[in-house]
Amino acid sequence: MKKILCIGSVTTDVIIKPVDNLPTPGALQYIDSSKMFVGGCASNASIDLAKLGVPVSLVCKLGRDLFGNFVYDTAKSNGVDVKGVVFDDAVQTTTSIVCVNSEGERSFLYNCGSTSELTVDEISDEVLAECDIVFIAGANLNHKLDGAPAAKLFKKAQEMGKYTVMDTAWDATGRWMENIREALPYLDLFMPSIEEAQLIAGKEDFDDIADVFFGCGVKNVIIKAGKKGAYIREGGKAGYFAPTYLSVKPTDTTGAGDSFCAGFLAGLAQGFDYAKAAKLGNAVGTHCVMEIGASTGIKPLAEIYKFMEEHTDEVAL
Repeated sequence: MKKILCIGSVTTDVIIKPVDNLPTPGALQYIDSSKMFVGGCASNASIDLAKLGVPVSLVCKLGRDLFGNFVYDTAKSNGVDVKGVVFDDAVQTTTSIVCVNSEGERSFLYNCGSTSELTVDEISDEVLAECDIVFIAGANLNHKLDGAPAAKLFKKAQEMGKYTVMDTAWDATGRWMENIREALPYLDLFMPSIEEAQLIAGKEDFDDIADVFFGCGVKNVIIKAGKKGAYIREGGKAGYFAPTYLSVKPTDTTGAGDSFCAGFLAGLAQGFDYAKAAKLGNAVGTHCVMEIGASTGIKPLAEIYKFMEEHTDEVAL
């Protein structure tokens, strides 16, 4: 099985629920639950992959603080190769307060912290060489890696024979395409969410969005589309949707997109084609939303496959 390298955004998530509105200044509001989990696109995907049983490494930057130790220890204890993790005394570990409403949807209060400080020079050739698939997770949050530095990394990775992948996170600066354009020509696969893809491309329709990305040099496109599943466009072929499992009511959607990415990449690591890998991605994403926390609900591949066999009537490509 191929090994995957996850690079980029990490957080400690403090998840509180239910939060359907914020209290007025000076007031107090009760909630039912507050828990702390590792979050962030790269750390989520790496832990998900390790729990699935896929070989995976994580490269990120952490502060030398309690939150940083929590991220490092959690990833390591789940089987993630953490030798590429960088600690920095000068930064705080990225944190987010995740407010989950009564419908399971979430919003974030975010401290950029260490994620925004990771540089391309801190990603070692040794870690890169050991992996087959190179995945930058959470572009738009990796402020010192986004754009030209990511392009440099992906170009090197492709020259080394690696398969290159990137997804995005919400861009609070509103720069969107400007942040990532330079990296796009060096992507074998681009996997944004539909909301982010629309803002990056300046288009609404899935096919039109994909055309913009192909025009920027991307080889293949997947757009994560929530309840619609995933839109897939392989090179010049016609686009199609991989539907997801709608019978499962979400408990918490935190990390759902990251878990789809992990499941899809787990399929590629086993040599699956895109259609089969997308089925696995949707099944892993469904397990994510069954539990509170970005990686809590993820099971070994054998259990995911059993779930897929028991729900074949729900998903048909």
